[in-house]
Amino acid sequence: MDEALNVLCLSTDAGLSTEVVTTLGALPGFTVSARELDYGSGIDLHVLPEPQLTVVILGTDPLPGLAVIEEVHRVLPSAQVLALASEEQPETLIKAMRAGADEFLPFPLEPSALLKVCVKVSALRSVTNGAAKGEVWVAHGPKAGVGVTTFVANLGFALRAAGREAALVDLDVYSGDLALFLNVTPGYSLRDIASNFRRLDSVFLQGTMIRHRSGLGLLAAPPPNPGEVPLVLTTEQTLRILELLDGMYQVTLVDTTSVPVESTRAALSCADRIFLITELTLPALRASARALEALRQEGVDPRTTVELVVNKYANRSWEVSPGEASKTLRLPIRAMIPRDDAVVYTAVNSGLPLEQVRGGAGLQRAIAALVAAPASPDPRPMLQGFRRLFSGAERRA
Repeated sequence: MDEALNVLCLSTDAGLSTEVVTTLGALPGFTVSARELDYGSGIDLHVLPEPQLTVVILGTDPLPGLAVIEEVHRVLPSAQVLALASEEQPETLIKAMRAGADEFLPFPLEPSALLKVCVKVSALRSVTNGAAKGEVWVAHGPKAGVGVTTFVANLGFALRAAGREAALVDLDVYSGDLALFLNVTPGYSLRDIASNFRRLDSVFLQGTMIRHRSGLGLLAAPPPNPGEVPLVLTTEQTLRILELLDGMYQVTLVDTTSVPVESTRAALSCADRIFLITELTLPALRASARALEALRQEGVDPRTTVELVVNKYANRSWEVSPGEASKTLRLPIRAMIPRDDAVVYTAVNSGLPLEQVRGGAGLQRAIAALVAAPASPDPRPMLQGFRRLFSGAERRA
């Protein structure tokens, strides 16, 4: 479901005002309700319902528009103010900011730049309203090639279909492909956060994310560049990113690399739910057993946090039997996703959800069933996610 955004557009040029409102109405992830007023004929801001975003279009003579920005800043203090001008003159930009504008954009208007402003407004509103804490779900495949990214992308689509606000985080700093699977081209990545970590807050974080047409937010892994050193994301950085997202989204779903690097271990340590993705082969099961033992050493109880997901299940005699796999890993199998390479490759190569590919409905249903948490056999309350992590830190202190 798209987020509702109330906008007030103030201008003396009806054509430019209509252009701005039309561009706002076409932005993905938002349902914009806009009111257009001509400030050249005088307006009374006191009688207007307070918008989340006020757009002030400066004319050839910017002085009247700058006075309007000052008035908006005084009368509608909770509204974010976006100043627009036909030319990006440094002097005009400085004057607009001094008058109280929060953002400044030039014409012709770039939809991507306008979307970033709307995302910032959304983030500020979430913080102001004290958004409820969400959950962190981490998908981890201890052996490469078991289909974690396909799983994450389509579980994200299932979350949106269920009406859940969800963000995807691609922590595979070596070869993260979530953006490719979603058919989007992010302007920023985790590398931008790592390079500007001192500036990191909810607004900055939202500015580095891209929104998929489904409404999913994506924090992308750095694109692989020849000769560039792989990003090293520290435990502190990883936990801070996930903590901020935990306060902004109902579910933050993390794709991890199979290599147990620092960022992967940090994400697993604070997860409310861990989806351990494996295949019914000895190498995959052996890697899963090692991963479970590592989790135990980190203080994570697999019996309460880990959900075993068998991917690419072919129901063939040469596979390890599901019963034997469950016995070996000492965990029940939560889901078995059938193998259908033709459907998966078509979805990946087309940047489409499985359910939009012919024959993919069965795979999507198997993944979507995981949106609901399993019933806990232990009725006692369990400390999960960040609460468990911080509780452990307090005990060690």
